[in-house]
Amino acid sequence: MRQPRKHQFDPASPPWLHCISRCVRRAYLCGEDHAGRNVEHRKRWVEDRLRLIARSAACEVAGYAVMSNHLHVVLRMRPDLTAGWSALEVVRRWVAIWPRERLSDGTPVEPSRQTLEQMTGNSAQVAIWRQRLGDLGWTMKALKEDLSRRANKEDECSGAFWEGRFKSVPLLDQAALVSCMAYVDLNPIRAKVAETPETAKFTGAHERIRVRQAMRKAAGLRRAGDGEGAKMVLAKAGIDGGNISGGPGGPRSQWGGLEDGRGLASSTMDDAADRASWLTPIACCVADGAPLTLDDYLTLVDSTGRIIRSGKSGVIPTELAPILARLDLDVERWLDCMLGWRQFLGAAVGRLASRAVEATRRGLQWVQNRCALFVTTALA
Repeated sequence: MRQPRKHQFDPASPPWLHCISRCVRRAYLCGEDHAGRNVEHRKRWVEDRLRLIARSAACEVAGYAVMSNHLHVVLRMRPDLTAGWSALEVVRRWVAIWPRERLSDGTPVEPSRQTLEQMTGNSAQVAIWRQRLGDLGWTMKALKEDLSRRANKEDECSGAFWEGRFKSVPLLDQAALVSCMAYVDLNPIRAKVAETPETAKFTGAHERIRVRQAMRKAAGLRRAGDGEGAKMVLAKAGIDGGNISGGPGGPRSQWGGLEDGRGLASSTMDDAADRASWLTPIACCVADGAPLTLDDYLTLVDSTGRIIRSGKSGVIPTELAPILARLDLDVERWLDCMLGWRQFLGAAVGRLASRAVEATRRGLQWVQNRCALFVTTALA
């Protein structure tokens, strides 16, 4: 029997979640369908919508992958943040996600100041919006419903676009979170629609690499005295200028950044690039346990992706093992997990001890886990 979503986690302390939703009949409604019609542009719709929600709702997004017939999002709701928002801020955020008026082409119309002030006068409605901005169901509804309406309008049809309710799997510890983020980012490589993380568009890893490259390019232009050129690069990438500086240049890394000879983990540039993205910075995602930097995470994804792409696991990259050791994860199980499909499902994902605590919280003897990385045969 499926457990109600409201019992999956403690709303007072929401965990990171792996949310999955599939297109109806698992048709390629965001890619090239069997008739040869290409609707790949819908992936951009989803990514843009997710960016808007991450900036407006009380949620953090750690990773995502928009595939041709399904969607992965790794997120955490932050209902605690809504208490500090003024009534006007709640209304602004709500209408950003759910605009009251649109132009004929679907572009939202920003309400006037007078309209916003009138809306803030309804305290009961503002309280409802405040709760919904921190609610998982409403967040996923905002993400999925928008695409359904736009796609149905484009296809001149009606009916369901998504297959049933979305799945949400709690990630109980840091190892589960990092593993799930990497698994999600590697989806296009496993599906053989991309060869490397930097070419795997519409994923969290691609977004982080894109911002990283833009900021390093802008830093190089500023060092060369071309401040206007740096501003143009950042504006094109949708990044605020801020105070960008960079260390001495060196050979290009596999992600198009600049190495400084000491390893990028020692550079503040990567921390700045991670903060400049609309995604939650790696350091904030994995603040507990073994700390990881943006460079650590991209190294993990890139090295694993190379193994998946080649189909050979005989030679483990030297940079992969130390990062996994810091997460207390076995290399062979890591590869089995990343090479497999339908991972990070079940009632919750995490180490044995984490699942034992979760089972106690739910009043159960055990919680189901389908991830090969954390599978054990019995409860200790």
